[in-house]
Amino acid sequence: MPHVVVDYSENLTGLNAKQLLEEINSTLIETELFSPEDIKSRARKDDVFLIGLGADQAYIHAKVYILSGRTAEQKQLMGEQLLAALSNKKYLQQGFNKEIQLCVELVDMPREDYFKQVV
Repeated sequence: MPHVVVDYSENLTGLNAKQLLEEINSTLIETELFSPEDIKSRARKDDVFLIGLGADQAYIHAKVYILSGRTAEQKQLMGEQLLAALSNKKYLQQGFNKEIQLCVELVDMPREDYFKQVV
């Protein structure tokens, strides 16, 4: 844990999804709240999407599923650091000029409802 699911709009041309996930994973590791081998992340491009009634924007929405038990302060720090990592846009080719909505959503999962086995 955590599980990270990143959805992004297909009009983010020049996006390096692997680099984006590396930025997110590195940021989560830097919080010292997670072991590197426990972080599982994936990115999904949304081919069909609509912002408002057709705004010429793009988006990245990172949903981070974490086990319950983190303090409000830990979650606040994690959210802020992840948003800052997304804001640096190192995962985009230079010259991308669309406005991008960046979102981070933290989702608590009850510990008693999560089961894991490494075989």
